[in-house]
Amino acid sequence: MKKLTQLLGLILLLPACSRPAASLPAPGGKEEQALINVMTSLAEDRPIPRYLPVTGELRAAKQAMLAPDTSGKVVAAPIERGSMVREGDVILKLDDRAATNALQESEASLADARLKLNWARSESARSEPMAKSHGISAAEFERLTLNQATAETALAAATARRDQSKKALDDTVLRAPFAGTVAERLTDVGAFVSSTMGVAQLVATEQLRLMLNVPETAVGSVSEGQRVSFVVPAFPRAEFIGTVKFIGAALRESARDLIVEAEVHNADGKLKPGMFAEGRLVLGEETAVTVPLSALQTVGSTHKLFVVRDGRVEERIVEVGETEGDMVEICRGVIKGDAVIVAPGAAAIDGVKVVSKP
Repeated sequence: MKKLTQLLGLILLLPACSRPAASLPAPGGKEEQALINVMTSLAEDRPIPRYLPVTGELRAAKQAMLAPDTSGKVVAAPIERGSMVREGDVILKLDDRAATNALQESEASLADARLKLNWARSESARSEPMAKSHGISAAEFERLTLNQATAETALAAATARRDQSKKALDDTVLRAPFAGTVAERLTDVGAFVSSTMGVAQLVATEQLRLMLNVPETAVGSVSEGQRVSFVVPAFPRAEFIGTVKFIGAALRESARDLIVEAEVHNADGKLKPGMFAEGRLVLGEETAVTVPLSALQTVGSTHKLFVVRDGRVEERIVEVGETEGDMVEICRGVIKGDAVIVAPGAAAIDGVKVVSKP
């Protein structure tokens, strides 16, 4: 009985095994590749500026180490590092008691000299008619005339001494020769200073000079009025602009380069003298093939684009040049008229079919 049951089960299974499985693909079947939608832009010619890379250093347009014109003890120094001063503002005051006394004495001497000259002139004026009528001798009149000349000389000397004393008093106050910022304060109240000692460094920062090092091979490309764009390490994302103002007359023998000065406006005081700068001198424009900067992908030192050709993605390794705004120059790898994919995503792979939209 058991053997009969097993035989019947085998007979029932045979038709089921002979049916083809519904899940298996049909012989010779092929999966269709999905299409992706992309935005494209045609590579086009446009003028691209040409630059000369340069390095340099920012310096103040005006910079001076201030020193008094006389010696003395400091009684006031109303400045600090970073103080903004206007032309004529007080930087330093020295003890002026001796200078004040000397001025008072010289003014008294000047007043005495004026009195003596007035007396000599009046004596000479009174004696002149008498000399003509022989009321006094010629020798006496000559003596009176000589006294007047001597008084005039004494007045001139007294005036000079008064002016010198006045200058000595003025020299006890050191004033700013131009508007600027105090970079260094090198003395304090109570210190004794002399005319050979610097007491403060003053810099004017509203206008700066960018000192550029131009290599000998590029000297012929530089001219007055050229624009130079530059960046500084303190503000790597900010671009600053200057204008070539002065060109050196001779190369530096040690470095075989030429010093060129560019004028930089710095009204906001963002830039500081002494900053290192990396810049580009604008040399002119040339027509070049460009594509949108968003189409470029960079991996390490390799740059690549994705071009749509015959309905498929074609990956191109390219060589890039200058960047101007949102466009980048392509020196090699793409030609004018190629349709490059703008902002390619992860789906943009070499050989993938695409539906492109300009």
